[in-house]
Amino acid sequence: MLKSALQNRSNTWNPFLAGFAFLTLLVTIKLLYAGGFTTTIGAGMVFPDWPLSNGSLNPPGWTTDEAMLAEHGHRLLGALVGFLTLMLAVWVHLREERAWVRRLAWAALAFVIFQGLLGGFRVLLVSLDLAKIHGITAQLFLCTLVALVAGLSRWWRGIPQKLSAAVAREWSRLRWIGLALCGLIFVQLIVGAVVRHRGAGLAISSFPHSTPEGHWLPQAWPWPVQIHFAHRVIALFITLAFLGWLWSVFRTTAVPRVLKGFAVAALLLLGVQIALGAEIIWSVRAPFQTTLHMLNGAIFFAVVWLTTFGTFRPLLEPVAEKTGEKESSAEAGAVRPLSALAHARSSS
Repeated sequence: MLKSALQNRSNTWNPFLAGFAFLTLLVTIKLLYAGGFTTTIGAGMVFPDWPLSNGSLNPPGWTTDEAMLAEHGHRLLGALVGFLTLMLAVWVHLREERAWVRRLAWAALAFVIFQGLLGGFRVLLVSLDLAKIHGITAQLFLCTLVALVAGLSRWWRGIPQKLSAAVAREWSRLRWIGLALCGLIFVQLIVGAVVRHRGAGLAISSFPHSTPEGHWLPQAWPWPVQIHFAHRVIALFITLAFLGWLWSVFRTTAVPRVLKGFAVAALLLLGVQIALGAEIIWSVRAPFQTTLHMLNGAIFFAVVWLTTFGTFRPLLEPVAEKTGEKESSAEAGAVRPLSALAHARSSS
């Protein structure tokens, strides 16, 4: 039965599989918000045990206590995302012909299992460092899932598979610029995780200046101020690098409209991210704005990665160079018998 299922693998677009992958992505985004909110209100250790919560799957009072609701809800959503990712990996393995898509699905499953274990050991070992790693690797899982959803989507098939040598060089340059920008954003996510988990979000209590008196540089440099200020400086570099990348997306030859649309969406997300960062300071770290800043940053990272990942299609799914030659040979083979017949008639 399994062998029969594997023989039915196809490269055609499957709307049901694509829809299920997108559903998994949406639930994952909800999970990221739940995890971020748990960190924001300091509820990560409200239950001292794992995988159960106070020794139960349904701990008493968890629906009426904000901290317990946040953490236990986060755990339940994590289990749901793990189950959905397992189903997705199996479905992709059975139905998807492209090997890179199957590998991506299993990588997503490995990531979500790793995430669950990190979260569990963070509780059992009472480790703030594991909490930071747990938050950072969540971003990598999101990007893995985004790439998988892209490969299964209908719009993916509209990205060119074969480019001329000159255009291929342009795409290669754009690809490297995009990867460099993703790397810079990932560094910012690491710094942001340190700021969040070390309580440095209000180390500088004014914005855009660094002091209430209007100075651009802090007047004192304790460690929380240093990491907070670094977060702001990196944000400035990301903004400048992003504008250069956006310009490259629109000037590179043959970039499809869908990828340009993603790039514009990333621009809007960047504007929202800056506004939310300011609002954290002005609202004195209100939970909703603080958590949304984390979530929006993760989505911004994922959309920039998605746009960059789209430029990999010519490498992942190249068109065979000899296809045209085979067609020409077939056409020639069909003509030869007619020519031979004509020659035979003229000879007779």
